[in-house]
Amino acid sequence: MSVIDCINTEFADKTSERCSEKGTGCKLKLNASHEHVVLKGEKICSDRKICDCIIFVNQNNTLIVGIVELKSKHIDASGIEEQLTNGSKSALKILKKCPDTYNKSEFYPIVLAKGWGSASRHAMIKNTKIQFGSEKRRIITKKCGDSFLEIISQLK
Repeated sequence: MSVIDCINTEFADKTSERCSEKGTGCKLKLNASHEHVVLKGEKICSDRKICDCIIFVNQNNTLIVGIVELKSKHIDASGIEEQLTNGSKSALKILKKCPDTYNKSEFYPIVLAKGWGSASRHAMIKNTKIQFGSEKRRIITKKCGDSFLEIISQLK
């Protein structure tokens, strides 16, 4: 059983068709041609702040994990760091229940926003690193409506 199938089975009540947030009007486009599953953050974890979506994608036998926060206007850098960190920890717990059977895995903490406000706030968020297991990655900042696979293909 693949990780995607396992997550779909184990967390069926926490899945979503898309990565979007009603109140923000912000969404992340997904490419349906790749095997993937989207989990809603608040369904996974209700006792602390967490990101809006955790996405697992099988792309060419690589497991891609996206920890995604969607924002409209109010952007709090420390809040975003906490939400993405808690999303990362939750994703790792999920992968312990559904062991990674792929050749490799990649992790991407992403924040989408309609606007970033001040340049200094945007820079602060971009320079923040999120831990995923033994790996640390800078937060990727993009605009609402961008495509998940296009974002990560730009980083390779």
